Amino acid sequence: MDPTLVFKLQKALKTFINERILALTDGQVDQDVQLSFRVPDKSFFDKVVNNVPTVNCYLIGVGEDINRRQSEIPRMQVNDTQTGSIYYKEPKFVTLTYMLTAWSKDDEKSAEVEHLILSYLLCGLGRYDFLPSEILNAHNIQLNPYGIRAQLFGNEQSDKVSGQVWQALGSSPKPTLLYSLSLPIPVFEPIELPIVREINNLLDQQS
Repeated sequence: MDPTLVFKLQKALKTFINERILALTDGQVDQDVQLSFRVPDKSFFDKVVNNVPTVNCYLIGVGEDINRRQSEIPRMQVNDTQTGSIYYKEPKFVTLTYMLTAWSKDDEKSAEVEHLILSYLLCGLGRYDFLPSEILNAHNIQLNPYGIRAQLFGNEQSDKVSGQVWQALGSSPKPTLLYSLSLPIPVFEPIELPIVREINNLLDQQS
């Protein structure tokens, strides 16, 4: 069990967006776009967004991924020394939903800059059904064989949720991409059990 998994995922998501999504055609990371995970309120716009355009990646929801809920029985695996077995219970599958927006303070071309960034996000994120395993490994995230499933545009409730977020923040709504990541949370520790080698049946003899 890794209680830092969501924290590590944020770091991996930052690497993924910077290196795979906001990359230039020559393969170099676009240094003219910064990434933030802060609440996209007025303070964020005033203090974080500067002359450099910004992508905001704000976590707005955490819930169970019912579609990936496991119904299989717990797994048993014999250890290497053949002296016992390991009892595994399947992980809980959780969906993290992020609200992605583009921000610019360019007085003349803010709309054009923001739309260009959104185009990068649309084209880039849409290519991946799962976060790349090499990026997860680089951040010490080991979730084999399940992986982290990615979904663009969220679900049927996403528009309502994002509207509620903007209303709660007291901000004017911006063009928003809902990006959901479904990851297995291994909440159960494996249990080592001895191998049963002999079974004795005792029958009471009745007169």
